[in-house]
Amino acid sequence: MSKIKDILKGLYELLYPRLCLCCLEEKTAGPDTVFCVKCHSNFPFTDYFENADNLLMHHFYGRVKIEKAASLMYFREGNLVQQMLHNLKYKGMRAVGTDLGAMAADRMLSSGFYKGITAIVPVPMHVVKKQQRGYNQSEVIAQKMSEQLNLPMLNQVLIKNKSTVTQTHKGRQERLENIGGSFMCKDEQQLQGQHVLLVDDVATTGATLEACMLAMRASGNPLISVFTVAIAE
Repeated sequence: MSKIKDILKGLYELLYPRLCLCCLEEKTAGPDTVFCVKCHSNFPFTDYFENADNLLMHHFYGRVKIEKAASLMYFREGNLVQQMLHNLKYKGMRAVGTDLGAMAADRMLSSGFYKGITAIVPVPMHVVKKQQRGYNQSEVIAQKMSEQLNLPMLNQVLIKNKSTVTQTHKGRQERLENIGGSFMCKDEQQLQGQHVLLVDDVATTGATLEACMLAMRASGNPLISVFTVAIAE
């Protein structure tokens, strides 16, 4: 059986050479990730795991109470992070999310950011959109983090019960109006006494994250921290 698997793997790699899932150029060498050395070395990492007073935290000051917040990278128009997340969201490259989840978990372990957190909750996607895309990218990221941090992922407790139009090109207030009332908790018992880490791919204005937090605050009132792979500067 193992020989058959090796043969099939060899045929797959012959037909589909290993590509960097960021720049999509052939990945002949580099770290044990889905990204090439060049892309990996040029990722714009933040210092948010060590710096508690960061831009993501600032999104929620005076609006909703959170314990702590961090983003892994900076998102800029046209940069590597935008290209990488586009591949994850729209080109079916789930491995990108898995690798990003592993990177995030490593940073959380080395910085101690994960301490006190008892469960991970991915930002949900409306069921119709999830069926169209095939997966929820935030859930893919959160799943890998759950495995490496040895924390349960509560991916059924928070649901998106209303489909919304795209948030692109909307300001914060427009985003809040668009997304308001779109999320609800199915089982508030799961949230009681928890300190959850809410996980999403990108934070632009924080409106989606805020809507999720308000839904959780109304059901079980857990402590909430936030993590996003990227944050728009």
